[in-house]
Amino acid sequence: MAGLLPSRMTLHRIRRLPAPARETWLPALPCARRSGLQSWLTDAGSLTRRLRAGSSRFELRLLRQGVGRALRDEYRLLGLPHGRKVWRRDVLLVADDVPRVLGHSVCALQALRGPWRLLRHLGSRPVGDAVFTRAQTQRTALRVKRLRPGLPLRRLAAAVRPQGGASPWARRSAFVFGGQPLWVSEVFFPPDAHGPKP
Repeated sequence: MAGLLPSRMTLHRIRRLPAPARETWLPALPCARRSGLQSWLTDAGSLTRRLRAGSSRFELRLLRQGVGRALRDEYRLLGLPHGRKVWRRDVLLVADDVPRVLGHSVCALQALRGPWRLLRHLGSRPVGDAVFTRAQTQRTALRVKRLRPGLPLRRLAAAVRPQGGASPWARRSAFVFGGQPLWVSEVFFPPDAHGPKP
């Protein structure tokens, strides 16, 4: 089934890095405490693995993958000029036939020729295959944000699963390998949209 981590893969404990100074999202704690999703927003493990463990059926739906544009505030994080083409991937994580999380990942195109070249062959496998199985990977501290109307990531999530007036919570961090960051954002659909329960 698409999205499952092969049983032979070894998951490594990833070393922590502080969030970069240009990160504008808020620290996961204490902000996540008022979200109702604290355990999801602060869990440093593999989100795909957790969703699999809590459901009888898990599916990763690949929405887009390849060369594209980052979201507006991601260029600063990547250290790239606004509008520069990047590698971009959007996926929907579905548990028991219910969309639970939207995953959005970006990295500089040059990283595909170096540290993150395995992303080119990821297909419908989770990004966790590329990050949690490499012992040298580091990860910046998790940051969170309530996605108010008008934010690009909110519009992206709404295009996949309309949420009415509810403002979903999201988290993001960078996985750093060979000095190159892969920024991963995850939007948790609100409980009234059948999102993950705390």
